[in-house]
Amino acid sequence: MDSPVKSQTRTRRMEILDAAAALFAEKGYARTPVKEIAEHAGIAPGTIYIYFKGKRDLLLSIADRIIGQAWSDTQAQLAPLDREAYVATVLQNIFDFVHDNQAFLQALIPEIWTDDELQDQFFNQILAPLFETGAGYLEEQIAAGHARPCQVEVVVPAIAGSLVMLPLFHTLAPDQFLEGFSEDDLVEELTQLYLEGLKPVADGDVP
Repeated sequence: MDSPVKSQTRTRRMEILDAAAALFAEKGYARTPVKEIAEHAGIAPGTIYIYFKGKRDLLLSIADRIIGQAWSDTQAQLAPLDREAYVATVLQNIFDFVHDNQAFLQALIPEIWTDDELQDQFFNQILAPLFETGAGYLEEQIAAGHARPCQVEVVVPAIAGSLVMLPLFHTLAPDQFLEGFSEDDLVEELTQLYLEGLKPVADGDVP
């Protein structure tokens, strides 16, 4: 059981992160000063620096929290699933994640591509552990004979990139990207693509 001090620290951190996340989603990262985050959290501006190094650290901590929680929830669903259900569940959960966090992702993505330090931290602290999990699963599938041998370090980031970017584009620009296709259509088609590639369907097989 945490001590009262640790519990209070965790609560304060969460309050600050909640305030920052709300403002980043509403106004964007660049247009949100630390002072306003502090006001929204009901604390003095200097108090934020007791818990976080600065605004960049806040943004990264929020990303880590929402992505980490979403992935933990997804992993809890995956253990009993076969390959097809596994891939389909990951895809559907990513669509749900993008919908639920659309405003924050719109604030996060421009900063990742324009801030080298943030980009490095985001990929190494947040994405790298997810890639490692995906690599472990693919290696298990290869060892069991369910997937062909491949360069896992290439295949996993390639699949992860499309898993993230396609739902993101489809959600943020639905009239420009794959207009007319439902999420169910995309989940079904992509699941088959990831599992079967573009090989022709043999006679007697169900596509």
